[in-house]
This record gives sequence, C-alpha cells and structure tokens, in this order.
Amino acid sequence: MKTGATASLSPFYRLISRLWALWLVVPLVACNEPPAPTINLYRAIHTGDLDQIKRHLYGGTDINQPGPDGDYPLHVAAERSHVVVVEELLRHGASPEVSNSARRTPLELALLAGKTEVAHLLVNKGATAEPQSLLFLLVDAAVSDRDALAFVVARGADINAADAAGDRPLHRAVAQGQFLLVKRLITLGAEVNLTNALGLTPLAMAQARGRRDIAALLESFGASPTSLRP
Repeated sequence: MKTGATASLSPFYRLISRLWALWLVVPLVACNEPPAPTINLYRAIHTGDLDQIKRHLYGGTDINQPGPDGDYPLHVAAERSHVVVVEELLRHGASPEVSNSARRTPLELALLAGKTEVAHLLVNKGATAEPQSLLFLLVDAAVSDRDALAFVVARGADINAADAAGDRPLHRAVAQGQFLLVKRLITLGAEVNLTNALGLTPLAMAQARGRRDIAALLESFGASPTSLRP
C-alpha cells in the first residue's frame, strides 16, 4: 500500500518540484536586471559613474542627444579619457562622428586633451578626420602633448605643410611663444629654416618677438635667420 500511495502522489510531487524550481529561477532572472538609474545620464557621464551609465544603457536612454552644455555623452567621456565609458557608449550606438555645439568631434576633444588612448579607440570604431586639419587644430590650441602630435603625424599630417595663408605649424608655434610646442614639432621633423608667406624663418620670428629662449632652441637645431626671402 505504501508503495502504491507514493506512486499515486508522484505527479503531485513533480508539480511541486517544478513550481519550486520556477520560484528559484524568477528571482535569479530579476537579479540580473539592473535597477533603474537614480541620476540623469548627463550627471552620470560627467562623474564617470559607470554603474549609472550602464543602467541608462540597459533602459534605452537616448545617448545621441546633447546635454545642456552642447556636448554629447561621447564628447564628455572622450575628453575625460573614460575609456570604459567610451567603449560602452560606442557599443550601444553612440556616433563617433557627431559634432557638439562648438563643432568639435569626440576625436578632436580627445586629442586636444592629449587622450590618445581614446583617440585610437575612436578611430578604430570609425571616427574620421583630416590629419592636417587636426595638426593645425592642436598647434593653434598650443597642445604640446607628444603623443597627440605624433598621433596625427602618424596618420599623414605633414609637419612642414603650409596652410592657405602660408603659415606652417612651426611658425604658428613660434608666433604663440610656445617653447615646448616648438621643440615637439622640431623633434617630429619640422624644418627650422623654411619660410612663411612673408619670407620669415621661425628664428627671424622669434628674434623679432624677443623670444630669446625659443631663438636659442631653434639655433641649437641649426636654424638661421639668413634664409629670409624677399
């Protein structure tokens, strides 16, 4: 009789077992779902709060909308070198080509901040920019970061090319009185005796502006004012 009773109850026990297993699984599934974010995406991006950012990404927050400062989430993360955040944003559809209110791309902001690790990541994910324009952008912003300058030169920027007005990167750096930038450009291959549209060499410009430190630096690399052209 005992054996028969147990056999008759087996379907019931099987049902209970299945319900018990389901009860255990449901909380596990729920635990894998992140909670809703408690701060807005704008603040999460600026503070680099990866947990809150992931909550926004999971919840489908639009990451291709600018914040009140005109920067998109990817701009902020790129400029602050939040590599993991940049990776997450790109993985969830952030555009690497979008321009902010200042018409700067995430790649440009990364290079202006000297964040070449982020710059490499953005390029690998499709970000594009004209290397020569990037070089002049860095020089005009007085960016003397060795890696940022080498990044654009390695991608084809001509360190000695003149712009439409006849200005070369080295002349611009001298005109700004940027000693370290002048040195960086020379070590990257800038010719010290090329002239600008006015026929001035970098040394002639430095001497005319009374920048003895820059003039001495240029002379140490073989610069001469005698190559002035009419």
